[in-house]
Amino acid sequence: MQRFRMIGLVLLFVAFCASAGEPALVISTNNTPLDRKALELLSREAFHRAGLEFKLVSNPSERSLFMANHGEVDGEGLRISGLGSQYPNLIQVPERFIGISFVAFSKDAMITLDQSWESLKPYRVAFITGWKMFEANASGAKSITKVDKPEQMFRMLDGGRVDLALYTRVDGITLLRSLGLSTIAPISPSLKDVDMYLYLNKKHEALAPRIAKALREMKGDGTYNKIMFEVLTE
Repeated sequence: MQRFRMIGLVLLFVAFCASAGEPALVISTNNTPLDRKALELLSREAFHRAGLEFKLVSNPSERSLFMANHGEVDGEGLRISGLGSQYPNLIQVPERFIGISFVAFSKDAMITLDQSWESLKPYRVAFITGWKMFEANASGAKSITKVDKPEQMFRMLDGGRVDLALYTRVDGITLLRSLGLSTIAPISPSLKDVDMYLYLNKKHEALAPRIAKALREMKGDGTYNKIMFEVLTE
């Protein structure tokens, strides 16, 4: 009788595990509000289609990458392509999530830039610590100030402590409105227009094609555009 009871408990445990499915993948981010919303809504749908659970957490930019690379969380996003060379434990999901315009914001309407990083050389610039696009390309500026939050650099710009604040166009415009800093505006053209991707820790490498396939399906059936419209218009 004891033996049958043990067998029954084992079978019950196996059934429970099967019904519970795979544990949620924890994805860390330090994205701007709109990009975070896009990451969350697109991932929730793509992960669901791939038969996966999804959970999003927030961490400072550099810490977020460190945690994902060391397996403390399951992945990180959204980031530019090609981070695997710098973070060897990160696997890029091979399908674009969103496109972003990286721009310089200025209070001085007389400042003009072309679409090159070299045009930053005469200016004091600020950007968020851990933003790899700017760390890799803005090093030739007259001076560089790194901050933890975008509000800090825009207030520095408003106070004349820096000449340019480097950020994403749409989120920057939204934030400036909320801060009431109407004299600051983005400079056109953008410094760089890039595609942004989700990364998984290498222990989940086999899941990357499943998520990419789900994203492609979403783009094909109109779900992707519907979600992005919700992100940009709410």
